[in-house]
Amino acid sequence: MVKRKIMNTQKNKVPVASWLDYDFFKEEQKAIKCLTVILRTAGCYWRKCTMCGFWQESADVTQTDILDQLEYSFKKSPDEDFILKIFTSGSFFDERGLSSDTRREIVRMVNKRKEIKKLVVETRSEFINTEKVTELNTDEHLEIAIGLETTDDFIRSKYINKGFSFNDYKNAAKIVNECGATVKTYLLLKPPFVSEKRAIEDVIKSAELVSPYSSTISLNLCNVQKYTRLEDLWKKKYYRPPWLWSAVEAIKEIKKRREVVVMSDPVGAGHIRGPHNCGSCDSMMKAAIKRFNVTQDLSVFDGMDCECKDVWLALLRFDDLLFGSDLV
Repeated sequence: MVKRKIMNTQKNKVPVASWLDYDFFKEEQKAIKCLTVILRTAGCYWRKCTMCGFWQESADVTQTDILDQLEYSFKKSPDEDFILKIFTSGSFFDERGLSSDTRREIVRMVNKRKEIKKLVVETRSEFINTEKVTELNTDEHLEIAIGLETTDDFIRSKYINKGFSFNDYKNAAKIVNECGATVKTYLLLKPPFVSEKRAIEDVIKSAELVSPYSSTISLNLCNVQKYTRLEDLWKKKYYRPPWLWSAVEAIKEIKKRREVVVMSDPVGAGHIRGPHNCGSCDSMMKAAIKRFNVTQDLSVFDGMDCECKDVWLALLRFDDLLFGSDLV
């Protein structure tokens, strides 16, 4: 028992994950290095979204543990300019996860590192207020990410069970913008109970409606996480993750229509639980999406083709007839 307690204590001082990659820095219109850190915290208090299993990364940690995790992650900091993303598998502004003292200490740690040019944190809309946003008075650009998923209140409420409205999001986004920070909006491609064609249409329409509030739109491609209600549907063949062709179609339409940064991290791409095509072209599609993320250049998708594209096009053409079948 004592040994297990010691092991858990040591684990709590290490983040769930941290890695170095590249991200598009809108302020300078170029790609720079990005350090992403997923802190081990109490996680999301809501824990009711049909597709989300991030609550499994939660732990009983102290505020000191959280700061130790961030300090540990800084070992990977590059010597050049970079973006810092701090995720908590919950809400950065939720006092049950991070206290205001901890947030202020994080600001102090960030301000010490002059190479950090942008700080990105994420939160549910109900935790956003002027005091909390201005509390993050960093020397760098601040971006706050909000998981809206869709502007359709029915889909968000009945199919995703998100727990807040589009108006709640708009009010929160206005506060962020008024405080001089920017908003990154997460939109979900293909929630449960939504057909492939309608999913594409919904995410494009949602992007149109959130673009006045957003500096960045992150297109999240739905994947099947363990121990979720979505997994139950998937096991019964009532759900298929989105096609990668759908992701590219949505990215192209959103980028053409609005002057916003469009991002998409194709988590699980090519796997049966993640966004996928036929298997032969999945790696090519995933690589193209990742190239687009750091260039914002739609030409990376030029010339991409595969025999399965005709199947995808047929699926869209006969959407009403095929939705709910396990043929594709």
